[in-house]
This record gives sequence, C-alpha cells and structure tokens, in this order.
Amino acid sequence: MSKPNKTRYRLAELRQAHAEKNGGDVIPFEFAGETFTIAAPGFWDDPVKVALKDGDDISAARALMGERYTDFTEKGGRADDVMLVIGAYAEDQGVTVGE
Repeated sequence: MSKPNKTRYRLAELRQAHAEKNGGDVIPFEFAGETFTIAAPGFWDDPVKVALKDGDDISAARALMGERYTDFTEKGGRADDVMLVIGAYAEDQGVTVGE
C-alpha cells in the first residue's frame, strides 16, 4: 500500500505563482484607442478550451473577451485579431500556441 500524500495544494497559491511566473493572469492589448484584456493561458475558462479544441476561433474570442467582444468587433476587431494576440503572447513566453 502506498503512503498517503501529505501535501495539500492551495489552488489560490498555485494560480498566484503561475501568474507571477508568466507576467500576470491577463493579456492587455490596444486596439482602436482602447485597452482590451483577455485571460492569459492557464486562466482560461473551460468554454475557451473547448472552442479552441473544436477550431472555433470566434467562440473562443467571445469566451475570452466576454461582453467586450461586441464592442471590439463594432470597432473593427476580429476573432483572428484575438488569435494574433495569443500568438504574440506565446512567442514572448517562448512557446508555440498549443503547447
């Protein structure tokens, strides 16, 4: 019989450490004179992950931006622009999208 694991992980502390290691829990970007934000990888809600797995960039962008997505698209933003931001962030982190 294996020895029980005595370590208790605290999710709030793990999330904080991940954010500190990776520059925060959001990715800010500017467009049309405004600052928008999306959650950084590691902080994505499940609908974002499902949409990306299904190849549905529009649903992923909507899930990442929430109610700001409408404002973003009315100013000329596109789901592909959100994917460009994620790609640039991934490159800055030294990974490729999907890692």
